[in-house]
Amino acid sequence: MLQESPTTSWDIRTMCYYTPSIKEKLYLLFLLAVCVVTTIKLVRLWIAAPPFRLNRQSGNPAYWQQLENAKNSLKQWMAVTLLVGGIFTSVSVYDVCNRLLDQEAFGGLLLISIIANFSTPLILCLVVVLFTLLVRWHIMKRMESLLMEGLEL
Repeated sequence: MLQESPTTSWDIRTMCYYTPSIKEKLYLLFLLAVCVVTTIKLVRLWIAAPPFRLNRQSGNPAYWQQLENAKNSLKQWMAVTLLVGGIFTSVSVYDVCNRLLDQEAFGGLLLISIIANFSTPLILCLVVVLFTLLVRWHIMKRMESLLMEGLEL
């Protein structure tokens, strides 16, 4: 017969709480789409002028326009990602508050699990925005390099 030990403890980090909801799956799909779009934009620019061989495109106004368009587009994607992250967090807070209204007791363990559930999507949002920002920074450095090459001629 199985006996319970008085020293048995539960580790909250190893417990499986729930499966992701449709809302969370859509949010993750959106973040993945932003990463894919950003990567495609970067690869297209690298195909036209590979890294460290930018001088091939130094006199090409079409490449400059492509850089400008990618820079502006990534700025918009960063803004949309932050807005979607904010909307997702707001809706999640609303859902959690509705569930908490039904409970009689509010313990510290529940508070910790709520914070843990909110921190993961927010971190994912910030990582995607950071990736997009780094790609945009790379594009701006390419534009600066082309501009400096044009001034040297």
